[in-house]
Amino acid sequence: MRLLIVSNRLPVVVSKENGEFTMTKSAGGLVSGMSDFLASLGKGSSDIDEYVWMGWPGNSIDKDDQDYVRDRVRKEFNASPVFLSRRLMDKVYLGFCNRTIWPLFHYFPNYARFDLEFWEEYKRMNEIFRDEVLKELREDDIIWIHDYHLMLLPALLREEVNNPIGFFLHIPFPSYEMYRMLHKESRTAIIEGLIGADLVGFHTHDYTQHFLRCALRIAGKENHMGKISMPDHTVEVETFPMGIDFRKFHTMDVSPHKESKNLKMKMVLSVDRLDYSKGIINRLKGFELFLEKHPQWLGKVCLNMIVVPSRTGVGSYKKIKSRLDELVGQINGNFGNMDWTPVIYQYTSLPHKELIAQYRRSHVALLTPLRDGMNLVAKEYIAALRDQKGVLILSEFTGAAKELSESVIVNPNNIDEIAEAISEALAIPVKDQVRRNKIMQKRLKRYDVTKWANDFVSSLVENSRVAKDSLSRKLLDRSLDKKLVSGYRNAKNRIIIVNYDGTLVPFTKYPASAEPPKTLLNLLGNLDEQVKTDIVIISGRGKDELEEWLGDLPINLTAEHGSWIREAGCKEWSLLKPLSSEWKEEVIPILEMYTDRLPGSFIQERDYSVAWHYHRADIEQASQLVKEVNDHLLSITTNISAHVIHGSKVIEVSNSGINKGELAMHWLSRKEYDFILAIGAGWSDELLFQTMPGHAWSIKVGLSQTAAKYIVREQKDAIKLLDKLKD
Repeated sequence: MRLLIVSNRLPVVVSKENGEFTMTKSAGGLVSGMSDFLASLGKGSSDIDEYVWMGWPGNSIDKDDQDYVRDRVRKEFNASPVFLSRRLMDKVYLGFCNRTIWPLFHYFPNYARFDLEFWEEYKRMNEIFRDEVLKELREDDIIWIHDYHLMLLPALLREEVNNPIGFFLHIPFPSYEMYRMLHKESRTAIIEGLIGADLVGFHTHDYTQHFLRCALRIAGKENHMGKISMPDHTVEVETFPMGIDFRKFHTMDVSPHKESKNLKMKMVLSVDRLDYSKGIINRLKGFELFLEKHPQWLGKVCLNMIVVPSRTGVGSYKKIKSRLDELVGQINGNFGNMDWTPVIYQYTSLPHKELIAQYRRSHVALLTPLRDGMNLVAKEYIAALRDQKGVLILSEFTGAAKELSESVIVNPNNIDEIAEAISEALAIPVKDQVRRNKIMQKRLKRYDVTKWANDFVSSLVENSRVAKDSLSRKLLDRSLDKKLVSGYRNAKNRIIIVNYDGTLVPFTKYPASAEPPKTLLNLLGNLDEQVKTDIVIISGRGKDELEEWLGDLPINLTAEHGSWIREAGCKEWSLLKPLSSEWKEEVIPILEMYTDRLPGSFIQERDYSVAWHYHRADIEQASQLVKEVNDHLLSITTNISAHVIHGSKVIEVSNSGINKGELAMHWLSRKEYDFILAIGAGWSDELLFQTMPGHAWSIKVGLSQTAAKYIVREQKDAIKLLDKLKD
């Protein structure tokens, strides 16, 4: 089995100088982390034994050189390049990704800018990636897409293939209030893009819940235990905190670099990429305040600040760099002397061994991003401490803070808190340092990067398999479709029992807007004209509404879930059996109370039923209140002659003893039918399916657990099926 990894960048940067191509390893946590996992493939219990990594090679490649580059990176790096122009990447990476997504997802809306051209280019890049993946893809490949540059790609691929598709976001997913600041089209398209995957993964539970809330409020996609049902697949949304290769950081020999601690001078280490989300300015101010409030540490402690250059062409980053230089100079000028420099400032990227040596030399690691998806540096620092001596000060707004709770956790926006945390960390006894770090190291060793990746891929494969198995067992495929049509043609007496909302017409936000189109009326009329066919339409709607929409057709109609029936050729409606509506006196006041509590909801009273609609209400508030409404109604209807029925954004109460199952038996008892077709889309249709005789064709519209024998994916598929039955 092969894993297809798709990310913005390849694990290698390809460049051409003086006519010669050079290939160097890409920087970044994803490449480092995934490389450790990929090296383990074929050595464990996983069925995956090979991989291909797809992404941009880091530079524009001339068309004449593309075949050469493609062949070389395939042979040397198991990679497949996606060739993009520098102009396109600038508009996507420096444009939509880093001027819109990055600031908003890191809670910096003041830095966010939306440009329609950048958004269009983002869509185009995702489409290019789709086309390239389809060229590379094999039938049994597993697709794992990474990060915010490719959030539209899962849905684009889902339209074309049935392979397992996973997506992992390596940055925070913001709260709904922040996410909704995106342009309307883009915020909807991103959610719809991500739920094209079988599995969507995040670093923390908070990010997972934020995504589920946005999916509900923006795309109207409800979840059950973190699973979202789609017409052709089930999306599992889960938390997978990314790990590191613990053994590598813990055991690596870093010689010739010095790694022992200087006991006279306490070193506080800060390592970060230059970015406004990293809180570097606040960190410096916190250290400055620490020196002011704790003069006993003057000359005895220094801040070793390593800042890795990043996005040097972006204006906001230039301003941060300028302010950083100014603040370092100010602190060193105010507090330093000939023998002591308070802040050792390195604006560079260090080799791996030297960085680990810096971890081991430091007494304290000060990592205080204002917002960070995970922050693997924090995990690397703890893993590197072979003597377990050292203290980690960590921002509560990093994903790593959830796992490294034994560190000193701070609010990075509060410089007083940072200052006091430095003082606290320097005073923690060695025995306590060792105790804390052993606990964290044990956790990091157990859940390393290989375990993280294996867990994600295993969950992806299992979720995709279960969804496809349950779907394939009941999905009305082409061969069954032909068998159904053939059975219909050859039958002597035929009956079609079909639900109205969700089957004949799509569910609508406003119930009154579900009027049947002319094409549907023509279809029903055509079917009814066939001599041996009876048509029965079952609905929870009132008889007046059905009369207005369908009354001119000589078909059997049922209103209020079976309370009223009108037989074909008859203009009068009649009760299926004697009914009472006295129970409404108890039910309506309860529904009025909840209507007052949920703006946008309303009550629709009919002869023998009452419906509480919440299509127009706030979707999140409604989803929280519906269970309470349902429980309240159930508690009173047990003692009265009424029962509760769930529909699409509606809760109905109608007479007990009347349901779609009993109603179906009424129609079926009139003749000996050798062909029976029952189609429905709602919860109340399950009773209809359960009462069908063994030879009946029962079909549920939508991917969900059902008593029906078969499933069609969408409402339009039900119409297509009925259309095949007409002469």
